[in-house]
Amino acid sequence: MILTPQKPAVIQQKKPIIQISKKSRVVPRPLTELAPETAKLIEDVTIDSKGRAVPKLYSKTWANAELRKMLNIGGQKEREQIDVSRLSDAELIQQLADQAKELGIDIDLNYTFAQPKKTDE
Repeated sequence: MILTPQKPAVIQQKKPIIQISKKSRVVPRPLTELAPETAKLIEDVTIDSKGRAVPKLYSKTWANAELRKMLNIGGQKEREQIDVSRLSDAELIQQLADQAKELGIDIDLNYTFAQPKKTDE
């Protein structure tokens, strides 16, 4: 083929074929861009087998149990102090006397009931 200025050579370049996936790609937001209230809920971020970031949230049940332990709410000691129905009379009187002593109150806890005062007639 003879090239002349009237007939320019047509050169075809082979371009690599790039296929673009039609699936949308989800890119997680950085933790620094989250609201502080939302960021506090995330305990850990792991990467799954497909390369996606999976945030692990704090367990409300676990956090509640830890707070109850820390504040001693619902503990065995508190249940024992509240449940006086299982105490015998002597144990109940002793517990009341101990509490009165701690508070600095003089109290006489005996089984005698108020007797009317006897007047000399």
